[in-house]
Amino acid sequence: MDRFAKLLKRSARTYKTHWIGNIVIVFLVNVIIGGYALSSSGLINSIQPYEPIKNTAIDVIEDKIQINDRLIDRDTLDKLDSRTDKAIKTFERATGNSNAGTISELIYGISGFNENSGEKGIFEGTEYYRGVITTTINKITASGSIVFGIVQAVNTLIFKDKIANSIVILVATLFLLLITIFVKNILSVGMCRYFEEHRLYKGTRADRVLFIYRYGKALNVAKIMFLRSMFQVFWDLTIIGGFIKYYEYSMIPYILAENPTISSKEAFRLSKEMTKGYKKRLFLYDIIFIPGFLISSFSFNILSILLFDPLKTCFNTEVFADLRKTAMDRDIPEKKLFWDRGLDLEDMRNSTYPEAVFPLKPASHRNWLKYDYERDYTFSSIVLLFFTYSIVGWVWEVFYNLFDTGLLSNRGTLNGPWLPIYGCGGLLIIMILKPLRRHPVLMFIGAVILCGGLEYFTSWMLEQLFHSKWWDYTGMFMNLNGRICLEGLIIFGVAGLMFTYIFSPILDNVFRKIPANFRTSFCAILLAIFILDVMFSVASPNRGAGITEEDTYRPSNTVASVIEGTDPGT
Repeated sequence: MDRFAKLLKRSARTYKTHWIGNIVIVFLVNVIIGGYALSSSGLINSIQPYEPIKNTAIDVIEDKIQINDRLIDRDTLDKLDSRTDKAIKTFERATGNSNAGTISELIYGISGFNENSGEKGIFEGTEYYRGVITTTINKITASGSIVFGIVQAVNTLIFKDKIANSIVILVATLFLLLITIFVKNILSVGMCRYFEEHRLYKGTRADRVLFIYRYGKALNVAKIMFLRSMFQVFWDLTIIGGFIKYYEYSMIPYILAENPTISSKEAFRLSKEMTKGYKKRLFLYDIIFIPGFLISSFSFNILSILLFDPLKTCFNTEVFADLRKTAMDRDIPEKKLFWDRGLDLEDMRNSTYPEAVFPLKPASHRNWLKYDYERDYTFSSIVLLFFTYSIVGWVWEVFYNLFDTGLLSNRGTLNGPWLPIYGCGGLLIIMILKPLRRHPVLMFIGAVILCGGLEYFTSWMLEQLFHSKWWDYTGMFMNLNGRICLEGLIIFGVAGLMFTYIFSPILDNVFRKIPANFRTSFCAILLAIFILDVMFSVASPNRGAGITEEDTYRPSNTVASVIEGTDPGT
Protein backbone atom coordinates (compact mmCIF):
# COMPACT_ATOMS: atom_id res chain seq x y z
CA MET A 1 0.00 0.00 0.00
CA ASP A 2 2.96 2.30 0.46
CA ARG A 3 3.60 2.07 -3.26
CA PHE A 4 -0.04 2.89 -4.00
CA ALA A 5 0.07 5.88 -1.65
CA LYS A 6 3.22 7.14 -3.34
CA LEU A 7 1.67 6.82 -6.80
CA LEU A 8 -1.56 8.45 -5.66
CA LYS A 9 0.35 11.37 -4.15
CA ARG A 10 2.16 11.96 -7.44
CA SER A 11 -1.11 11.63 -9.32
CA ALA A 12 -2.74 14.27 -7.12
CA ARG A 13 0.17 16.61 -7.77
CA THR A 14 -0.19 16.15 -11.52
CA TYR A 15 -3.96 16.58 -11.30
CA LYS A 16 -3.69 19.85 -9.34
CA THR A 17 -1.22 21.30 -11.84
CA HIS A 18 -3.44 23.12 -14.34
CA TRP A 19 -6.36 21.07 -13.05
CA ILE A 20 -8.95 22.82 -15.24
CA GLY A 21 -7.02 21.91 -18.38
CA ASN A 22 -6.69 18.31 -17.18
CA ILE A 23 -10.44 18.07 -16.61
CA VAL A 24 -11.26 19.53 -20.02
CA ILE A 25 -8.81 17.27 -21.89
CA VAL A 26 -9.99 14.07 -20.20
CA PHE A 27 -13.65 15.04 -20.65
CA LEU A 28 -13.36 15.93 -24.34
CA VAL A 29 -11.29 12.87 -25.24
CA ASN A 30 -13.66 10.60 -23.30
CA VAL A 31 -16.67 12.13 -25.05
CA ILE A 32 -15.04 11.51 -28.44
CA ILE A 33 -13.96 7.95 -27.67
CA GLY A 34 -17.31 7.11 -26.06
CA GLY A 35 -16.40 7.31 -22.40
CA TYR A 36 -19.55 9.24 -21.53
CA ALA A 37 -23.03 8.13 -22.63
CA LEU A 38 -24.86 11.27 -23.66
CA SER A 39 -28.32 9.73 -23.59
CA SER A 40 -28.00 8.17 -20.14
CA SER A 41 -26.86 11.27 -18.33
CA GLY A 42 -28.79 11.70 -15.14
CA LEU A 43 -28.77 15.43 -15.62
CA ILE A 44 -30.76 15.13 -18.86
CA ASN A 45 -32.98 12.21 -17.91
CA SER A 46 -33.97 13.78 -14.62
CA ILE A 47 -35.78 16.60 -16.42
CA GLN A 48 -37.33 14.50 -19.20
CA PRO A 49 -41.08 13.79 -19.04
CA TYR A 50 -42.06 10.26 -18.17
CA GLU A 51 -42.68 8.02 -21.19
CA PRO A 52 -45.99 6.62 -19.78
CA ILE A 53 -47.40 10.14 -19.65
CA LYS A 54 -46.50 10.68 -23.29
CA ASN A 55 -48.00 7.34 -24.34
CA THR A 56 -51.20 8.08 -22.45
CA ALA A 57 -51.48 11.44 -24.19
CA ILE A 58 -50.99 9.76 -27.58
CA ASP A 59 -53.77 7.28 -26.80
CA VAL A 60 -56.08 10.15 -25.89
CA ILE A 61 -55.21 11.92 -29.14
CA GLU A 62 -55.99 8.84 -31.23
CA ASP A 63 -59.26 8.26 -29.40
CA LYS A 64 -60.20 11.91 -29.89
CA ILE A 65 -59.79 11.86 -33.66
CA GLN A 66 -61.46 8.41 -33.81
CA ILE A 67 -59.08 6.40 -35.95
CA ASN A 68 -60.74 2.99 -36.38
CA ASP A 69 -61.36 0.25 -38.88
CA ARG A 70 -64.65 1.80 -40.05
CA LEU A 71 -62.79 4.56 -41.85
CA ILE A 72 -62.23 3.26 -45.37
CA ASP A 73 -61.44 6.54 -47.12
CA ARG A 74 -57.67 6.52 -47.76
CA ASP A 75 -57.45 10.29 -47.99
CA THR A 76 -59.27 10.65 -44.69
CA LEU A 77 -56.93 8.17 -43.03
CA ASP A 78 -53.89 10.01 -44.38
CA LYS A 79 -55.21 13.32 -43.07
CA LEU A 80 -55.93 11.83 -39.65
CA ASP A 81 -52.49 10.20 -39.50
CA SER A 82 -50.95 13.53 -40.40
CA ARG A 83 -52.95 15.28 -37.68
CA THR A 84 -51.96 12.60 -35.16
CA ASP A 85 -48.28 13.02 -35.99
CA LYS A 86 -48.60 16.79 -35.68
CA ALA A 87 -50.34 16.45 -32.34
CA ILE A 88 -47.64 14.12 -31.04
CA LYS A 89 -44.91 16.49 -32.20
CA THR A 90 -46.72 19.40 -30.59
CA PHE A 91 -47.06 17.41 -27.36
CA GLU A 92 -43.34 16.74 -27.38
CA ARG A 93 -42.59 20.41 -27.87
CA ALA A 94 -45.10 21.46 -25.24
CA THR A 95 -43.73 18.99 -22.66
CA GLY A 96 -40.07 19.55 -23.47
CA ASN A 97 -39.53 16.05 -24.86
CA SER A 98 -37.18 17.49 -27.46
CA ASN A 99 -33.70 17.23 -26.00
CA ALA A 100 -32.78 20.48 -27.73
CA GLY A 101 -35.68 22.02 -25.83
CA THR A 102 -34.52 20.33 -22.63
CA ILE A 103 -31.05 21.82 -22.98
CA SER A 104 -32.44 25.28 -23.66
CA GLU A 105 -34.81 24.96 -20.69
CA LEU A 106 -31.83 24.10 -18.53
CA ILE A 107 -30.09 27.28 -19.75
CA TYR A 108 -33.31 29.17 -19.13
CA GLY A 109 -33.46 27.90 -15.56
CA ILE A 110 -29.84 28.77 -14.88
CA SER A 111 -30.20 32.24 -16.39
CA GLY A 112 -32.97 33.19 -13.98
CA PHE A 113 -35.33 34.71 -16.53
CA ASN A 114 -38.88 35.19 -15.37
CA GLU A 115 -41.16 32.85 -17.30
CA ASN A 116 -43.98 35.38 -17.51
CA SER A 117 -41.86 38.42 -18.18
CA GLY A 118 -41.72 38.03 -21.95
CA GLU A 119 -37.91 38.16 -21.77
CA LYS A 120 -37.21 34.54 -22.65
CA GLY A 121 -36.38 35.08 -26.32
CA ILE A 122 -33.78 32.46 -27.14
CA PHE A 123 -34.74 30.38 -24.10
CA GLU A 124 -38.15 29.28 -25.38
CA GLY A 125 -37.05 25.66 -25.33
CA THR A 126 -40.39 23.95 -25.83
CA GLU A 127 -40.66 25.40 -29.33
CA TYR A 128 -37.41 24.00 -30.70
CA TYR A 129 -38.21 21.47 -33.42
CA ARG A 130 -36.46 22.80 -36.58
CA GLY A 131 -32.92 23.24 -37.84
CA VAL A 132 -29.64 21.35 -38.08
CA ILE A 133 -28.58 21.93 -34.46
CA THR A 134 -31.98 20.94 -33.06
CA THR A 135 -32.19 17.77 -35.16
CA THR A 136 -28.60 16.78 -34.40
CA ILE A 137 -28.99 17.29 -30.65
CA ASN A 138 -32.21 15.29 -30.57
CA LYS A 139 -30.82 12.43 -32.67
CA ILE A 140 -27.57 12.20 -30.71
CA THR A 141 -29.24 12.26 -27.31
CA ALA A 142 -31.90 9.81 -28.47
CA SER A 143 -29.41 7.28 -29.84
CA GLY A 144 -26.74 7.66 -27.17
CA SER A 145 -24.06 7.77 -29.86
CA ILE A 146 -22.56 10.79 -31.54
CA VAL A 147 -21.90 8.89 -34.77
CA PHE A 148 -25.33 7.21 -34.99
CA GLY A 149 -26.96 10.48 -34.03
CA ILE A 150 -25.18 12.45 -36.75
CA VAL A 151 -25.96 9.85 -39.44
CA GLN A 152 -29.59 9.73 -38.37
CA ALA A 153 -29.71 13.54 -38.36
CA VAL A 154 -28.37 13.59 -41.94
CA ASN A 155 -31.04 11.05 -42.86
CA THR A 156 -33.72 13.28 -41.35
CA LEU A 157 -32.48 16.62 -42.67
CA ILE A 158 -31.42 15.62 -46.19
CA PHE A 159 -33.31 12.44 -47.04
CA LYS A 160 -36.43 13.16 -44.94
CA ASP A 161 -36.17 9.79 -43.11
CA LYS A 162 -36.52 7.90 -46.39
CA ILE A 163 -33.44 5.73 -45.89
CA ALA A 164 -34.19 2.40 -44.20
CA ASN A 165 -32.93 2.04 -40.64
CA SER A 166 -30.87 -1.00 -41.64
CA ILE A 167 -28.91 1.09 -44.16
CA VAL A 168 -28.49 3.90 -41.64
CA ILE A 169 -27.15 1.41 -39.10
CA LEU A 170 -24.77 -0.13 -41.67
CA VAL A 171 -23.41 3.24 -42.76
CA ALA A 172 -23.08 4.42 -39.17
CA THR A 173 -21.34 1.20 -38.16
CA LEU A 174 -18.77 1.44 -40.96
CA PHE A 175 -18.24 5.11 -40.22
CA LEU A 176 -17.94 4.37 -36.51
CA LEU A 177 -15.32 1.69 -37.22
CA LEU A 178 -13.21 4.15 -39.20
CA ILE A 179 -13.61 6.81 -36.54
CA THR A 180 -12.60 4.31 -33.86
CA ILE A 181 -9.48 3.21 -35.74
CA PHE A 182 -8.21 6.56 -36.97
CA VAL A 183 -9.58 9.02 -34.42
CA LYS A 184 -10.61 7.45 -31.12
CA ASN A 185 -7.61 5.18 -30.74
CA ILE A 186 -5.19 7.88 -31.88
CA LEU A 187 -6.63 10.40 -29.42
CA SER A 188 -6.44 7.82 -26.62
CA VAL A 189 -2.71 7.45 -27.27
CA GLY A 190 -2.42 11.22 -27.62
CA MET A 191 -3.97 11.73 -24.19
CA CYS A 192 -1.44 9.28 -22.77
CA ARG A 193 1.30 11.36 -24.36
CA TYR A 194 -0.08 14.55 -22.85
CA PHE A 195 -0.03 13.12 -19.33
CA GLU A 196 3.37 11.48 -19.80
CA GLU A 197 4.76 14.95 -20.41
CA HIS A 198 2.45 16.78 -18.00
CA ARG A 199 3.62 14.73 -14.99
CA LEU A 200 7.09 16.19 -15.54
CA TYR A 201 6.59 19.52 -17.29
CA LYS A 202 4.13 22.11 -15.97
CA GLY A 203 4.06 23.95 -19.28
CA THR A 204 2.72 21.03 -21.33
CA ARG A 205 0.29 22.28 -23.97
CA ALA A 206 -3.11 20.73 -24.67
CA ASP A 207 -2.24 20.21 -28.34
CA ARG A 208 0.08 17.37 -27.30
CA VAL A 209 -3.05 15.25 -27.52
CA LEU A 210 -2.48 15.46 -31.30
CA PHE A 211 1.10 14.25 -30.88
CA ILE A 212 0.69 11.15 -33.09
CA TYR A 213 -0.76 13.15 -35.99
CA ARG A 214 1.97 15.74 -35.62
CA TYR A 215 4.70 13.16 -36.14
CA GLY A 216 2.92 11.38 -38.98
CA LYS A 217 2.67 7.99 -37.25
CA ALA A 218 -1.11 7.65 -37.20
CA LEU A 219 -1.22 4.57 -39.44
CA ASN A 220 1.23 2.55 -37.34
CA VAL A 221 -0.46 3.51 -34.08
CA ALA A 222 -3.92 2.85 -35.53
CA LYS A 223 -2.82 -0.64 -36.68
CA ILE A 224 -1.40 -1.63 -33.30
CA MET A 225 -4.35 -0.27 -31.34
CA PHE A 226 -6.75 -2.09 -33.67
CA LEU A 227 -4.86 -5.36 -33.13
CA ARG A 228 -4.96 -4.77 -29.39
CA SER A 229 -8.75 -4.33 -29.50
CA MET A 230 -9.23 -7.35 -31.75
CA PHE A 231 -7.07 -9.65 -29.60
CA GLN A 232 -8.87 -8.39 -26.49
CA VAL A 233 -12.24 -9.34 -27.99
CA PHE A 234 -11.03 -12.85 -28.75
CA TRP A 235 -9.55 -13.29 -25.28
CA ASP A 236 -12.76 -12.00 -23.68
CA LEU A 237 -14.50 -15.10 -25.03
CA THR A 238 -12.49 -17.12 -22.51
CA ILE A 239 -13.58 -14.79 -19.66
CA ILE A 240 -10.55 -15.43 -17.40
CA GLY A 241 -8.15 -14.91 -20.27
CA GLY A 242 -9.89 -11.60 -21.01
CA PHE A 243 -9.06 -10.25 -17.52
CA ILE A 244 -5.44 -11.33 -17.78
CA LYS A 245 -4.90 -9.91 -21.26
CA TYR A 246 -6.66 -6.66 -20.34
CA TYR A 247 -3.88 -5.86 -17.88
CA GLU A 248 -1.17 -7.39 -20.06
CA TYR A 249 -2.15 -5.04 -22.91
CA SER A 250 -2.76 -2.03 -20.64
CA MET A 251 0.65 -0.43 -21.23
CA ILE A 252 0.46 -0.48 -25.04
CA PRO A 253 -1.11 3.02 -25.42
CA TYR A 254 1.60 4.52 -23.19
CA ILE A 255 4.34 2.64 -25.05
CA LEU A 256 3.02 3.99 -28.37
CA ALA A 257 2.81 7.48 -26.86
CA GLU A 258 6.54 7.31 -26.15
CA ASN A 259 7.63 5.40 -29.26
CA PRO A 260 5.08 5.59 -32.10
CA THR A 261 7.49 3.85 -34.52
CA ILE A 262 7.50 0.59 -32.59
CA SER A 263 6.30 -2.57 -34.34
CA SER A 264 3.24 -4.48 -33.20
CA LYS A 265 5.30 -7.46 -31.97
CA GLU A 266 7.59 -5.19 -29.99
CA ALA A 267 4.67 -3.29 -28.46
CA PHE A 268 2.89 -6.44 -27.28
CA ARG A 269 6.12 -8.02 -26.01
CA LEU A 270 7.20 -4.90 -24.13
CA SER A 271 3.79 -4.47 -22.48
CA LYS A 272 3.89 -8.13 -21.44
CA GLU A 273 7.33 -7.71 -19.89
CA MET A 274 6.32 -4.54 -18.05
CA THR A 275 3.22 -6.10 -16.47
CA LYS A 276 4.80 -9.48 -15.66
CA GLY A 277 4.21 -10.06 -11.96
CA TYR A 278 2.17 -6.85 -11.60
CA LYS A 279 -1.23 -7.80 -13.05
CA LYS A 280 -2.74 -8.55 -9.66
CA ARG A 281 -1.53 -5.22 -8.34
CA LEU A 282 -3.02 -3.39 -11.35
CA PHE A 283 -6.32 -5.16 -10.71
CA LEU A 284 -6.31 -4.07 -7.06
CA TYR A 285 -5.56 -0.49 -8.07
CA ASP A 286 -8.72 -0.50 -10.21
CA ILE A 287 -10.74 -2.00 -7.34
CA ILE A 288 -9.65 0.80 -5.01
CA PHE A 289 -11.11 3.43 -7.34
CA ILE A 290 -14.51 1.72 -7.67
CA PRO A 291 -16.10 3.32 -4.53
CA GLY A 292 -15.29 6.77 -5.88
CA PHE A 293 -17.07 6.09 -9.16
CA LEU A 294 -20.04 4.60 -7.30
CA ILE A 295 -20.34 7.76 -5.22
CA SER A 296 -20.08 9.81 -8.41
CA SER A 297 -23.14 8.05 -9.85
CA PHE A 298 -25.26 9.89 -7.26
CA SER A 299 -23.96 13.25 -8.52
CA PHE A 300 -25.04 12.72 -12.15
CA ASN A 301 -21.38 11.75 -12.84
CA ILE A 302 -20.25 15.29 -12.06
CA LEU A 303 -17.69 14.01 -9.55
CA SER A 304 -16.31 11.65 -12.16
CA ILE A 305 -15.90 14.46 -14.67
CA LEU A 306 -14.35 16.92 -12.21
CA LEU A 307 -12.28 14.56 -10.06
CA PHE A 308 -12.20 10.79 -10.49
CA ASP A 309 -11.72 10.51 -14.26
CA PRO A 310 -8.78 12.95 -14.54
CA LEU A 311 -7.29 11.67 -11.27
CA LYS A 312 -7.49 8.05 -12.46
CA THR A 313 -5.89 9.07 -15.77
CA CYS A 314 -3.04 10.75 -13.88
CA PHE A 315 -2.73 7.64 -11.70
CA ASN A 316 -2.53 5.29 -14.70
CA THR A 317 0.25 7.47 -16.11
CA GLU A 318 2.15 7.23 -12.83
CA VAL A 319 1.74 3.45 -12.94
CA PHE A 320 3.24 3.38 -16.42
CA ALA A 321 6.16 5.58 -15.32
CA ASP A 322 6.75 3.30 -12.32
CA LEU A 323 6.66 0.11 -14.40
CA ARG A 324 8.85 1.76 -17.02
CA LYS A 325 11.51 2.57 -14.44
CA THR A 326 11.25 -0.94 -12.98
CA ALA A 327 11.66 -2.53 -16.41
CA MET A 328 14.74 -0.41 -17.14
CA ASP A 329 16.23 -1.29 -13.74
CA ARG A 330 15.67 -4.97 -14.53
CA ASP A 331 17.67 -4.41 -17.71
CA ILE A 332 15.17 -6.24 -19.91
CA PRO A 333 16.21 -6.64 -23.57
CA GLU A 334 13.31 -4.46 -24.72
CA LYS A 335 14.41 -1.46 -22.64
CA LYS A 336 16.00 0.10 -25.72
CA LEU A 337 12.46 0.74 -26.94
CA PHE A 338 12.13 3.34 -24.17
CA TRP A 339 13.87 5.87 -26.36
CA ASP A 340 12.51 9.20 -25.10
CA ARG A 341 15.10 10.67 -22.75
CA GLY A 342 12.79 13.59 -22.06
CA LEU A 343 10.63 11.26 -19.95
CA ASP A 344 13.50 10.09 -17.70
CA LEU A 345 13.23 12.97 -15.23
CA GLU A 346 12.12 12.48 -11.66
CA ASP A 347 10.94 15.95 -10.66
CA MET A 348 8.37 18.23 -12.27
CA ARG A 349 9.77 21.29 -13.97
CA ASN A 350 8.19 24.59 -14.99
CA SER A 351 9.34 24.35 -18.59
CA THR A 352 7.76 22.55 -21.51
CA TYR A 353 8.92 19.26 -22.94
CA PRO A 354 12.29 19.69 -24.77
CA GLU A 355 11.15 18.54 -28.18
CA ALA A 356 14.69 18.64 -29.52
CA VAL A 357 15.54 15.47 -27.57
CA PHE A 358 12.77 13.44 -29.21
CA PRO A 359 14.28 11.06 -31.81
CA LEU A 360 11.71 11.94 -34.49
CA LYS A 361 11.13 15.15 -36.37
CA PRO A 362 7.61 16.46 -36.91
CA ALA A 363 6.09 15.47 -40.23
CA SER A 364 6.49 18.12 -42.90
CA HIS A 365 3.31 20.02 -43.62
CA ARG A 366 2.29 21.66 -46.84
CA ASN A 367 2.43 25.42 -46.69
CA TRP A 368 -1.08 26.42 -47.55
CA LEU A 369 -1.69 29.43 -49.75
CA LYS A 370 -1.32 32.60 -47.74
CA TYR A 371 -2.73 35.99 -48.62
CA ASP A 372 -2.35 39.44 -47.19
CA TYR A 373 -5.60 39.58 -45.23
CA GLU A 374 -4.65 42.91 -43.62
CA ARG A 375 -4.80 44.73 -46.94
CA ASP A 376 -6.92 47.79 -47.71
CA TYR A 377 -9.57 47.29 -50.38
CA THR A 378 -10.20 49.81 -53.16
CA PHE A 379 -13.68 51.19 -53.79
CA SER A 380 -14.13 49.10 -56.93
CA SER A 381 -13.09 45.94 -55.06
CA ILE A 382 -15.57 46.74 -52.29
CA VAL A 383 -18.38 47.14 -54.85
CA LEU A 384 -17.49 43.90 -56.60
CA LEU A 385 -17.18 42.04 -53.29
CA PHE A 386 -20.62 43.32 -52.31
CA PHE A 387 -22.23 41.97 -55.47
CA THR A 388 -20.25 38.73 -55.37
CA TYR A 389 -21.41 37.90 -51.84
CA SER A 390 -24.95 39.08 -52.59
CA ILE A 391 -25.24 36.86 -55.67
CA VAL A 392 -23.62 33.85 -53.98
CA GLY A 393 -26.04 34.28 -51.08
CA TRP A 394 -28.98 34.39 -53.50
CA VAL A 395 -27.81 31.22 -55.29
CA TRP A 396 -27.34 29.46 -51.95
CA GLU A 397 -30.83 30.33 -50.70
CA VAL A 398 -32.56 29.49 -53.99
CA PHE A 399 -31.03 26.01 -54.15
CA TYR A 400 -31.45 25.41 -50.43
CA ASN A 401 -35.14 26.28 -50.65
CA LEU A 402 -35.50 24.11 -53.77
CA PHE A 403 -33.90 21.16 -52.00
CA ASP A 404 -35.86 21.71 -48.79
CA THR A 405 -39.34 22.47 -50.14
CA GLY A 406 -39.23 21.55 -53.82
CA LEU A 407 -40.14 25.15 -54.78
CA LEU A 408 -37.98 27.09 -57.22
CA SER A 409 -38.41 30.69 -56.14
CA ASN A 410 -36.62 34.03 -56.31
CA ARG A 411 -35.50 34.52 -52.72
CA GLY A 412 -35.28 37.93 -51.07
CA THR A 413 -37.11 41.23 -51.15
CA LEU A 414 -35.57 42.42 -54.41
CA ASN A 415 -36.37 41.19 -57.89
CA GLY A 416 -32.78 40.83 -59.09
CA PRO A 417 -30.56 37.79 -58.47
CA TRP A 418 -28.98 39.11 -55.29
CA LEU A 419 -29.52 39.21 -51.55
CA PRO A 420 -27.92 42.42 -50.27
CA ILE A 421 -27.92 41.24 -46.65
CA TYR A 422 -25.08 38.86 -47.56
CA GLY A 423 -23.16 41.60 -49.32
CA CYS A 424 -23.69 44.06 -46.47
CA GLY A 425 -22.59 41.49 -43.93
CA GLY A 426 -19.42 40.74 -45.89
CA LEU A 427 -18.54 44.41 -46.26
CA LEU A 428 -19.22 45.21 -42.60
CA ILE A 429 -16.87 42.40 -41.59
CA ILE A 430 -14.15 43.65 -43.95
CA MET A 431 -14.43 47.31 -43.00
CA ILE A 432 -15.62 47.56 -39.40
CA LEU A 433 -13.81 44.51 -38.03
CA LYS A 434 -10.46 45.33 -39.62
CA PRO A 435 -8.78 45.95 -36.20
CA LEU A 436 -9.61 42.35 -35.24
CA ARG A 437 -7.96 40.67 -38.24
CA ARG A 438 -4.92 39.59 -36.22
CA HIS A 439 -7.17 37.85 -33.68
CA PRO A 440 -9.33 35.09 -35.27
CA VAL A 441 -11.27 34.35 -32.08
CA LEU A 442 -12.25 37.99 -31.66
CA MET A 443 -13.01 38.16 -35.38
CA PHE A 444 -15.40 35.21 -35.02
CA ILE A 445 -17.16 36.84 -32.06
CA GLY A 446 -17.30 40.18 -33.84
CA ALA A 447 -18.80 38.61 -36.97
CA VAL A 448 -21.43 36.84 -34.87
CA ILE A 449 -22.44 40.07 -33.12
CA LEU A 450 -22.27 42.29 -36.20
CA CYS A 451 -24.08 39.98 -38.63
CA GLY A 452 -26.55 38.83 -35.99
CA GLY A 453 -27.48 42.44 -35.29
CA LEU A 454 -27.77 43.16 -39.01
CA GLU A 455 -30.06 40.18 -39.58
CA TYR A 456 -32.26 40.99 -36.57
CA PHE A 457 -32.63 44.66 -37.54
CA THR A 458 -33.33 43.80 -41.20
CA SER A 459 -35.98 41.25 -40.23
CA TRP A 460 -37.67 43.72 -37.86
CA MET A 461 -37.56 46.54 -40.41
CA LEU A 462 -39.05 44.40 -43.21
CA GLU A 463 -41.86 43.23 -40.93
CA GLN A 464 -42.63 46.82 -39.95
CA LEU A 465 -42.59 48.11 -43.53
CA PHE A 466 -44.27 45.27 -45.41
CA HIS A 467 -45.97 43.16 -42.68
CA SER A 468 -44.36 40.03 -44.09
CA LYS A 469 -41.54 37.73 -43.05
CA TRP A 470 -38.84 36.77 -45.51
CA TRP A 471 -37.39 34.36 -42.93
CA ASP A 472 -38.60 32.95 -39.62
CA TYR A 473 -36.45 30.84 -37.30
CA THR A 474 -39.27 29.97 -34.92
CA GLY A 475 -38.74 26.41 -33.72
CA MET A 476 -34.97 26.47 -34.25
CA PHE A 477 -32.58 26.01 -31.35
CA MET A 478 -31.87 29.19 -29.36
CA ASN A 479 -33.78 31.62 -31.58
CA LEU A 480 -34.61 35.20 -30.66
CA ASN A 481 -38.15 36.15 -31.71
CA GLY A 482 -37.71 34.02 -34.83
CA ARG A 483 -35.37 36.64 -36.34
CA ILE A 484 -31.99 35.13 -35.50
CA CYS A 485 -30.91 31.75 -34.11
CA LEU A 486 -27.79 30.07 -32.80
CA GLU A 487 -27.35 28.00 -35.95
CA GLY A 488 -27.29 31.11 -38.14
CA LEU A 489 -24.98 32.98 -35.78
CA ILE A 490 -22.42 30.18 -35.90
CA ILE A 491 -22.57 30.24 -39.71
CA PHE A 492 -22.06 34.02 -39.62
CA GLY A 493 -18.96 33.58 -37.44
CA VAL A 494 -17.44 30.92 -39.68
CA ALA A 495 -18.33 32.87 -42.83
CA GLY A 496 -16.75 35.97 -41.32
CA LEU A 497 -13.46 34.12 -40.88
CA MET A 498 -13.61 32.77 -44.42
CA PHE A 499 -14.49 36.19 -45.85
CA THR A 500 -11.60 37.82 -44.00
CA TYR A 501 -8.79 35.31 -44.41
CA ILE A 502 -9.61 33.44 -47.63
CA PHE A 503 -12.31 34.65 -50.01
CA SER A 504 -11.90 38.42 -49.91
CA PRO A 505 -8.11 38.42 -50.47
CA ILE A 506 -8.42 35.85 -53.29
CA LEU A 507 -11.26 37.74 -54.99
CA ASP A 508 -9.43 41.05 -54.57
CA ASN A 509 -6.42 39.58 -56.37
CA VAL A 510 -8.72 38.54 -59.22
CA PHE A 511 -10.47 41.93 -59.37
CA ARG A 512 -7.17 43.78 -59.52
CA LYS A 513 -6.27 41.93 -62.71
CA ILE A 514 -9.29 43.46 -64.46
CA PRO A 515 -8.38 46.61 -66.44
CA ALA A 516 -9.16 49.69 -64.35
CA ASN A 517 -11.45 51.39 -66.91
CA PHE A 518 -13.51 48.27 -67.50
CA ARG A 519 -13.70 47.58 -63.76
CA THR A 520 -14.98 51.10 -63.03
CA SER A 521 -17.58 50.97 -65.80
CA PHE A 522 -18.76 47.53 -64.73
CA CYS A 523 -19.18 48.68 -61.11
CA ALA A 524 -21.19 51.72 -62.27
CA ILE A 525 -23.54 49.52 -64.33
CA LEU A 526 -24.07 47.10 -61.45
CA LEU A 527 -24.82 49.94 -59.02
CA ALA A 528 -27.29 51.56 -61.43
CA ILE A 529 -29.21 48.32 -61.96
CA PHE A 530 -29.19 47.63 -58.23
CA ILE A 531 -30.53 51.09 -57.34
CA LEU A 532 -33.34 50.72 -59.88
CA ASP A 533 -34.19 47.31 -58.44
CA VAL A 534 -34.33 48.77 -54.92
CA MET A 535 -36.62 51.61 -56.02
CA PHE A 536 -38.95 49.19 -57.82
CA SER A 537 -38.95 46.68 -54.95
CA VAL A 538 -39.85 49.31 -52.34
CA ALA A 539 -43.10 49.85 -54.22
CA SER A 540 -43.57 46.19 -55.12
CA PRO A 541 -41.45 43.87 -52.97
CA ASN A 542 -40.82 40.30 -54.04
CA ARG A 543 -43.40 38.03 -52.38
CA GLY A 544 -44.98 34.64 -52.88
CA ALA A 545 -44.77 30.95 -52.06
CA GLY A 546 -41.35 29.94 -50.81
CA ILE A 547 -40.41 33.62 -50.38
CA THR A 548 -42.52 35.25 -47.68
CA GLU A 549 -44.74 34.32 -44.80
CA GLU A 550 -47.49 36.76 -43.94
CA ASP A 551 -47.25 38.29 -40.48
CA THR A 552 -49.96 36.41 -38.62
CA TYR A 553 -50.12 35.48 -34.97
CA ARG A 554 -48.02 32.55 -33.85
CA PRO A 555 -49.69 29.17 -33.18
CA SER A 556 -50.93 28.54 -29.68
CA ASN A 557 -48.72 25.44 -29.69
CA THR A 558 -51.08 23.27 -27.70
CA VAL A 559 -52.17 19.70 -28.32
CA ALA A 560 -55.83 20.64 -27.99
CA SER A 561 -55.67 23.22 -30.77
CA VAL A 562 -54.13 20.68 -33.14
CA ILE A 563 -56.70 18.01 -32.33
CA GLU A 564 -59.63 20.33 -32.79
CA GLY A 565 -58.16 21.66 -36.04
CA THR A 566 -57.86 25.24 -34.76
CA ASP A 567 -54.09 25.39 -35.02
CA PRO A 568 -53.17 27.68 -37.92
CA GLY A 569 -50.57 25.22 -39.17
CA THR A 570 -53.06 22.38 -39.75
